[in-house]
Amino acid sequence: MLSADVVCGKCGSVVYKMRMLKSVKDALRATNNRCPVCGAALNPGDFTVAVSKR
Repeated sequence: MLSADVVCGKCGSVVYKMRMLKSVKDALRATNNRCPVCGAALNPGDFTVAVSKR
């Protein structure tokens, strides 16, 4: 199964856990484009995808 985490670049907390891959823009819509922990504004264009094997 493929999964992905959207992580805040400011505080490092997981903003959204995806079980099925979708766009970061759609994932951030659930949090109103803000980190729920530190409140930092999150821009979907600032995210990159890093793939690693677990």
